[in-house]
Amino acid sequence: MARIRYCENCGARLPLKAPARRRYCDDVCRSQAYRRRVASERIWTLGMMLAEAEHFGDRRMIRLLTCPECGVITFAGAIHRIDMRFCSGKCRSRAYRRRAARRARLAA
Repeated sequence: MARIRYCENCGARLPLKAPARRRYCDDVCRSQAYRRRVASERIWTLGMMLAEAEHFGDRRMIRLLTCPECGVITFAGAIHRIDMRFCSGKCRSRAYRRRAARRARLAA
C-alpha cells in the first residue's frame, strides 16, 4: 500500500502516483515555499549583520538597518523588497509629507 504524502507548503494531499521526490502539490506551492525560504535566509543574514554591527559599534550599518523615520531597528527589505528603507507604509508616508512640507517652506 502506498504511503499518503502531503504538500510541504499547503498540506494538500499529493497524488498516490506522484514520484518519491515530489514535495509540493503544484508550481504555486513550490514557488511560495521558495519565496519563504529566501525571505528567511535574508532575515537571518540581516540579523547577523545587525549583531555584528552592534558588537563592533558600526553606526553606519546600524543606520542602514534602522527605519529613518521612527528609529526602530527593523529588517526593512528583509521580506518584501531588498531596497526598502522604511519599516512600514505609515513611516514612508510620514517621511514624504515631511519632505513636501520642507520643500513648500523653502519655496515660499
